[in-house]
Amino acid sequence: MPLVPPYTISTAPHFAVLVEFPRADSIRRIALGDSNYFLAEADKDDPHYAIVKQIRPSGPKPNQAIETNMLVYMASGRVVNIMLKSGKLADTAYSVDYPVPNVQPPTPPNDPPPAPPETVKRETARSQLESKMLSEVTTTPKKDAGIAAGGLTLRFYREERLGDLALVSFDVENTSKNVIDLEDPRMNLITAAGKGKDRKKGTPTKIEPIELVQSEVSAKQLRPGERAACLIAFRPPVHDSDQQVLLSIGNRAMADHPTTYRIE
Repeated sequence: MPLVPPYTISTAPHFAVLVEFPRADSIRRIALGDSNYFLAEADKDDPHYAIVKQIRPSGPKPNQAIETNMLVYMASGRVVNIMLKSGKLADTAYSVDYPVPNVQPPTPPNDPPPAPPETVKRETARSQLESKMLSEVTTTPKKDAGIAAGGLTLRFYREERLGDLALVSFDVENTSKNVIDLEDPRMNLITAAGKGKDRKKGTPTKIEPIELVQSEVSAKQLRPGERAACLIAFRPPVHDSDQQVLLSIGNRAMADHPTTYRIE
């Protein structure tokens, strides 16, 4: 039976009364004005239903009716006030209807929104390019002299640009007779010392580190004759003609003598 404001429900001992609320809403809690005569609770499996029972007779006289109110607090923020009256039952099932605002549930903190298609496409292209560049290093190793220092030889393969990133592939060979522990690859912006009569004697070269977005080295420890395939990604800095972007990787035991290669 649909209810209209002001909401009133008849009850009687030994009967359960069902109150249906909008399916888009759900019951959070129920408060009774007089819990000595009435019991009300939300259905545990389907909280848009409330079950109401009169647990005690009205009074010593048959015509002595009791009544109280029931406040139903809903998830939407609405509070529904229903009057409960003991007496003859008109029906045992009722419905309360009202509009429920369409509120989107908040995004869980550990469930970030999906990335835009452009981002997915860009990351896919980057992953494919990285795999191709590393595969080239491992499957077709170069045999040129490379650049040697500290018991290592660095051989540059290629540089690729992808958006604002530069990807560089290279390998490092242990040309010594000892096992070598590798330092992590580094990128630096080198500014040459000034020239001419205005240059102060002993002015050092300026070295500014460049942050690596990614660094992959297939092995951090090399036995004699072994090679490590390497790939780095960085954002090339804007620089002047007297500045150089240098890649370096070194032997941990000879950190002061890294193998370096000028990228640009």
